Amino acid sequence: MIQFGDLILPNGLQWKNEYEWSGIAQESSRTLGGGTVVWTTALVGGRPIDLEAEGDGCWLSLVQVKAIHAMATQPGAIFTLVLGDATFQVMFRHQDAPATAFTPIRQHAKLFNGVIKLIQVV
Repeated sequence: MIQFGDLILPNGLQWKNEYEWSGIAQESSRTLGGGTVVWTTALVGGRPIDLEAEGDGCWLSLVQVKAIHAMATQPGAIFTLVLGDATFQVMFRHQDAPATAFTPIRQHAKLFNGVIKLIQVV
């Protein structure tokens, strides 16, 4: 089951970047003596979550697209996202515009492919 706020989304949505985030920040620099100093820490929040409906495998209805668009227009709003057994607190990722993009599967269709760009918050 995929639930976004109060909205139930199709199970065919794909979390395309699920394994592209490690949750670790690392920085290194050289000392004057030529050695390397490495700083590493675990990240809290900030994980990108891109949900995609693509091809014939998954479509969003016009009602779902309008609801997602309405959610995306709420500045600073935090939503609960349930993906199977995992639950996340998320916001729309407006800094990576567009935060949502939907395309009808054919002209005048009320079914859409598209992407929802979210970011996990604490």
